[in-house]
Amino acid sequence: MPAPRWLAVCVTLAAMVTARPPGALADQRALTVLASGLPGLGATLDDVRAMPLPEGQRLICGGDEDSPPLADPTLVQSQTGRAPGRVRFCTVVTTADTNAGSPWDQARIASLAGPARLWLVLVEQGGSGHYRLARVSLWANRTAWDKVADALKDTLGPATTSGPQLLGWNDGQHETLMFLDPKDQDDFALSVSDLRLRKLLKSPGGAGLRGE
Repeated sequence: MPAPRWLAVCVTLAAMVTARPPGALADQRALTVLASGLPGLGATLDDVRAMPLPEGQRLICGGDEDSPPLADPTLVQSQTGRAPGRVRFCTVVTTADTNAGSPWDQARIASLAGPARLWLVLVEQGGSGHYRLARVSLWANRTAWDKVADALKDTLGPATTSGPQLLGWNDGQHETLMFLDPKDQDDFALSVSDLRLRKLLKSPGGAGLRGE
């Protein structure tokens, strides 16, 4: 799924999540459950780039000057309407032949849900090119929905929001979502966000993070 439509789906479904009941947790433990080696929310761009990957895979981010040729040039483009340089999309790519100049495709990383596509969204915080990781998202085959849902419930407790196409946990600082995209019949999405950093995604000027 191209990054702009994927972000729009995340924002729309996030707005459906209600306030949590007492005791519900939706924190970064979800990242540990979903896959090993994922960078934590709030990580710097350098920390994100240090994510361990198998041989033949590499992390790329929008705006990188040394990105390889991509089969989908829009893969890590920022959403239309965002201030240039304020938001950076990153993902993992791979190619069958690194020496032939052939295009690189989006890779799938190992996860609890099986092979999954990964997107990382970083937002500029305070200007001067300082980026922080605001959201981690995985897209995996729908057959793993129940397995992942059970694992998240065991870790985070009962979902604070539930429905036939959406499960959500929200503790006021982090938000974890599982949802089905009706336009994608094969995969479902897992999204873990830092709520305060996510607010900067909606700021056209990319203002620095403010206290509540």
